[in-house]
Amino acid sequence: MSGLIGLMMLRSEHPAIPVIVVSASEDPVTIQRAIDYGASGFVPKSAPNTQIVEAIHAVLDGELWLPEIKGGPETDAPDPAQRAATLTPQQLRVLAGIAEGKLNKQIAYEMNVAETTVKAHVTTILRKLGVLTRTQAAVLASQLALSSAPPPPVE
Repeated sequence: MSGLIGLMMLRSEHPAIPVIVVSASEDPVTIQRAIDYGASGFVPKSAPNTQIVEAIHAVLDGELWLPEIKGGPETDAPDPAQRAATLTPQQLRVLAGIAEGKLNKQIAYEMNVAETTVKAHVTTILRKLGVLTRTQAAVLASQLALSSAPPPPVE
């Protein structure tokens, strides 16, 4: 599963397992979101091997490990992390399906549940996320993805 939805599902199903996110993205917003969603560490793919080893040892010792962050997270942007963190693993799976543009019938088939169960999850998801439509939920879900960071400016 791509993005932070996968991290959230992993954390909700296995909260005691420390997780280190390895990503090509190094922006402060992505790093902060990964930590907000339960990562114990964040390692940029560009990190030297010594830093990767340092991160693994720190996390296994129960510490939080982060790269040196240039700048800080956006404080005025609405943070979907707190709202999405209230979703159950099943609701996160439904949200992932919505984000992929799947119909309730398709999501129900993939999850091996009744379509009415998916509809109930969708209603709860919309309420918990504070949105009115599936499209708004899909947009919010896309903000949870590691790839949602804005591209670097072109010079």
